[in-house]
Amino acid sequence: MSAARLRSNILALYLVQGLNYVVSFVTFPFLLVQLGSEGFGVMNFAFACVQYGVLLTDFGFNLSAVREVAQARHDPQAAARIFWRVTWAKLLLMLASCVLLFALTLGLDSWRAHAEVFFWSQLYVASAVLFPLWYFQGFEKLQLASGLMVLARALTLGFLLYWVNSPDDVALAVILQATPQMLAGLLWWATGWGIARPALQIVPLSEIRQVLKLSWPFFLSAVSTSLYTTSTTVLLGMFAAPLQVGLFAAASKLVYIAQGLIGPFVQGMYPRIAQLAAHEPPAALRLIRKSLWVQGGVGVAMTLALALFLPLFTPLAQEWLGAQSGLTRALVALGDSQLIMWWFAPVVLLGAVSLVFGQQTLLVFGEERYFSRVLIAAGVLNVALMCALVPGATQAGLRAAQSVLLVEGFITLAFFWRARQVMAHVRQAAVVEGQA
Repeated sequence: MSAARLRSNILALYLVQGLNYVVSFVTFPFLLVQLGSEGFGVMNFAFACVQYGVLLTDFGFNLSAVREVAQARHDPQAAARIFWRVTWAKLLLMLASCVLLFALTLGLDSWRAHAEVFFWSQLYVASAVLFPLWYFQGFEKLQLASGLMVLARALTLGFLLYWVNSPDDVALAVILQATPQMLAGLLWWATGWGIARPALQIVPLSEIRQVLKLSWPFFLSAVSTSLYTTSTTVLLGMFAAPLQVGLFAAASKLVYIAQGLIGPFVQGMYPRIAQLAAHEPPAALRLIRKSLWVQGGVGVAMTLALALFLPLFTPLAQEWLGAQSGLTRALVALGDSQLIMWWFAPVVLLGAVSLVFGQQTLLVFGEERYFSRVLIAAGVLNVALMCALVPGATQAGLRAAQSVLLVEGFITLAFFWRARQVMAHVRQAAVVEGQA
C-alpha cells in the first residue's frame, strides 16, 4: 500500500470519527442528565462487568487475527480461512461467556440488584461476534467498518433521545447503545459492503484450537489490560456507592472521547507497521518514529484540553445558554468530576506514547511475551492500589483515577525501556545486512 493510500485511510477514519464524536457529544451528556449520576453509574458498572464476556469472546483476536490477515490479505483463500477459524472460535467463546455472565448475574448480590440491566448488557457480547471489525482492520479498510457503525448509530440515535427520559430507563439505554454494532454487523452479513463476506467454511476443532493457541499471549495481554481498565470500574462498584462510580465514569468517558482522536491513527498504522516489520524493518522504524511525534503531540494537546475544558466552558454555557439548558446541566453535572479529571487527563498522553512503544513496536517485532508480562504486572499493581486506596475513601472515584495514572506511567516506562532495545537491534541488523 502506498503512503498516499495510508494517509487517505487515516483521513477517512478521522472523518468518520468526527461523525462519531457528534453522536457521542449528544448521547453522553444526555444520558448523564436523564439517568442521573447514580443511574449513569449503574449503567457503567454493568458495562464494565459485561466487558469480561466481551474480552473472553474477543480473545485477543483484535491483535493476533489482524496481524495474520494483514500479512495474508493478498491471498484470498488464506484470508478466508483465517476469517472462519476466528469466527467459529469467537462463536464458541461467546456461548461460554453468556452462560458464565448469566450465572454471575443470578449469583452476585451487586449484579442481581440490577439484573435487568446486566442481562441486556450481554448484547455487547453477541455484537463482538456479529461485527468482525478485526477483519476490516487487517485489510486496512477500517473507514468502511466505521462508516457502517456511524450509519447504525445515526439510525438508533433518535430512538435513544426519544425513549430515554428518566433514571428508570437504564435498561432501555443499554439496549439502544448495544444496538448499533449489532445492526452494523447484520448490514455487513447481508450485503458484504466494503469487504466481501467469505463463503461459509466448516473448520475442524483442531484448527480452532490452533487459532486459540496463537492468540493466547494476546488474550493474556488483554486480560492484564482489563485489570487496570475495566476492573477499575468493577472494583469501584464493589467498594463504593453508585454515585462515586458515576463520577468516575463521567470523567473516564471524557478521557475515552479524547483518546478517540488518537484511535483512528493507531488503527490505521498498526497493520501497516506490522507488514513493514515482516518485510522491511528499517521502514517500520521510520513509521514508528512518525507515530511517536504525531501521537505524542495529540496526547499533549488533549491532556491540556481535558484539564481546562470544564472550568472554561461551564461559565460560558451558563451565561450564553442559561442554567436550565441541557448542555449547561450536563456541564454542571460533569463539574462534580473535575478533580477526578485533573488526575485522569495525563492518562491520554501516557496512553498515546505507550501505544507506540507497546502495540506498534513490541508486538510487531514479536515481543508478545514481554508485552504480556508488563500488562500482567500492571494489572496486579492496579488491583493492589485499588484495594489499598478505595475501600472507605470518601472520594473513591478520585482514588481510582490516581491508581489508573500511576499504572499507566509504569506501563509507558516499561514499554519504552524494552522498545529502545528492540529498535537498536533492528538498526544493527540493518547495518550488518547492508555491509554483507
